[in-house]
Amino acid sequence: MITQLQPIKNIRNMANKTKFKKEVIKDIMEELAIGQSIRSCLSPQNKKEDRPCWATFRSWMNNISKYPTLRQDYEKAKQDGIEYLLSDAQELINESLINSKTKEKTDLGQTHLVKAYIDLAKWKSERLAPKYYAKKDSLALIGDDKSPLVVKWDK
Repeated sequence: MITQLQPIKNIRNMANKTKFKKEVIKDIMEELAIGQSIRSCLSPQNKKEDRPCWATFRSWMNNISKYPTLRQDYEKAKQDGIEYLLSDAQELINESLINSKTKEKTDLGQTHLVKAYIDLAKWKSERLAPKYYAKKDSLALIGDDKSPLVVKWDK
């Protein structure tokens, strides 16, 4: 029995350039504002067909002449996402405190998990928005060539 070879069909569709749509950008900004990462918003596993890939989104952000407010909108949405993340951490602390009051003993594993979550939220906020959340210790050098070097710590 002789069978003919069938050509393998390309399962993947050819990539076509995603068009800039304000509704899609608004949806992405909403997702960023509730703490999702840009990677999860644009991920091929989660994304809808009209979502751009990271390279396209980044090129839109860098094209200030064509999309003048996109970068500012992105930064504002990320800032809102940090606020959301920190408020989520605060809720987790409050829930853990309420649960610990009703129990005779507090679960040590749960306590460590809450601490790790809080540390992660603080770390993310310090890295993603250092202007607002970074530690404020700074080193200032005051003086000119003829005067002695003075080191002053501002807190």
